[in-house]
Amino acid sequence: MITYELAILLGVILLIAYIIYAIILKRSIKRIIVNCIFIAYLIGVAIVTLFPIVYDDPVEYTDIITWYNFIPFKTISSAFHNGITATAVTQIIGNIIMSVPFGVIVLMLFNIPQWWKKLLIALSFTASIELIQMLIGMAIGNMYRNIDIDDIILNLLGVIIGYGIYAIIPQKIKQL
Repeated sequence: MITYELAILLGVILLIAYIIYAIILKRSIKRIIVNCIFIAYLIGVAIVTLFPIVYDDPVEYTDIITWYNFIPFKTISSAFHNGITATAVTQIIGNIIMSVPFGVIVLMLFNIPQWWKKLLIALSFTASIELIQMLIGMAIGNMYRNIDIDDIILNLLGVIIGYGIYAIIPQKIKQL
């Protein structure tokens, strides 16, 4: 099993490397701070969505339970249909909340005026999470995470909420 600790260690090394790089290039302190927050956020997302990577204890799936769902709203509707449990609420709300910072920080770092580019970036981010989970599962021969289109939909909603939050942030804070 590849644990959270390794991901955290690699994340700290990446942050330190970025800080050294940014200081050498004489970036502004505000820009360095926002970039460090973004890097730390992405590391946190990776830790939550990818780790631990379980390769030594294969997950068994049956005909009823599979490692993938490509039917939009299937998981969400079954959560409401079968009774909302704490796990279902955590999954639904967690996927939304996890993606909100991405929407805010991406717009702070990059000037993206076209709505379709914003949507494409949001979709790329959310689909990347599921794709990386699937590729890791295939590489280790153990689908240790479920690949779910509903996660992409919920993450996309979170990023769009983040874009909305960014829109109401005062201009003075937005400037880097």
